[in-house]
Amino acid sequence: MAGTNKGKLRVGIVSANWGAIAHLPAWRLLDDVEVSAICTSRQETAEAAAKQFAVARPFWDFEAMCADPDIDVIDAGTNPNLREKIVTAALNAGKHVVNQLPFTSSLEAAERLGALQREKGVVGAAACSLVGLPHLALMKEMIDEGTIGEVFQVHCSWQMSFFLEIFPGFPYTWFGKSGLGVSVTRNHGSHMLHALRQVFGPIQSVVGQMQTQLKTWKLPSGEIMQVETDDTSHSLLRFASGAMGTLTTSWTAADCPGFHIDAFGSKGRLRLDALRYPSVGSAKLYAAKSDFAMEPTGKEVPVPERLCMVDGRVVAADPNDGSGGQRVSLGRLFDGFAQAVRDGGEPPASFARSLEVQRIIEALYASHRRKAWVDLTPGVDLG
Repeated sequence: MAGTNKGKLRVGIVSANWGAIAHLPAWRLLDDVEVSAICTSRQETAEAAAKQFAVARPFWDFEAMCADPDIDVIDAGTNPNLREKIVTAALNAGKHVVNQLPFTSSLEAAERLGALQREKGVVGAAACSLVGLPHLALMKEMIDEGTIGEVFQVHCSWQMSFFLEIFPGFPYTWFGKSGLGVSVTRNHGSHMLHALRQVFGPIQSVVGQMQTQLKTWKLPSGEIMQVETDDTSHSLLRFASGAMGTLTTSWTAADCPGFHIDAFGSKGRLRLDALRYPSVGSAKLYAAKSDFAMEPTGKEVPVPERLCMVDGRVVAADPNDGSGGQRVSLGRLFDGFAQAVRDGGEPPASFARSLEVQRIIEALYASHRRKAWVDLTPGVDLG
């Protein structure tokens, strides 16, 4: 089995797209990890990427990378359909795996990967940097300590303007193509649901509606592309705790207002705000106690240094580190992953948790089709 208690964990990154390359600065925060290989679809791009990012070994065949005995961890990028093949090959070779989000393109695929990961006895996690965000960790601590009492309402929104205007060189126009396992619900929604599940516990039932509000994209070439995936999603959530919630997201939202989680409890309120993709550079957590004021009174809560530590060191935000602001959050996530490889246990955003989130995503689509609430009891048909 890959990964021992001696020597460095050797990571191979598959795909040189932004989502995978953004992981490099985070992996490199860990003293006991080495990014030793990188794989793209062609020899020339693999060799160029290895040179650009100072990675020793280029690959242009993911199966060869997965089979290599000198690699312990596969960090899989690209679209969900291809990733399922990459992750399957990695697990069959006994590698530990970091998978991107959306986790898979279907519940059946998620169940297959989860079962294979358990069978092989390796560690698997999703690259959900929101789960590693220090402000989210502080929010969870405060809720667990009873700071706002019993949680009554949870509202989560993520509004971005990615696709209102397609700029030259934009690499993600394939997000508008059906059959690839992507959409605003699957992409943004998966990240949001991981965060909500981490802080507020299991979700019991959902109702959802999805729309494609911007039906065509004008590409820089002048071509008009028909959009085949949803770009706006609104959902209601019932948590097992009794709290009620909402989840709203779009990637065609003008003015790009960003991300927030608002939690209202019997003793107060917590609100997490962040711009763009939530990172330590823009995130702020506010807290307020219950009183008779008729306007918000929340004050910013400073994040303690201990929640900004990766591999025993405090890491500051660096907008120029190549990670898109995600280095600290991903570093915390990868630190937990590496600890699980070394010492056992479940990592943050584990495959088991990712399967749970995938079930919620599929339940939202089932609700959209049925125009009804959908229960998430295990075994319930989500077709």
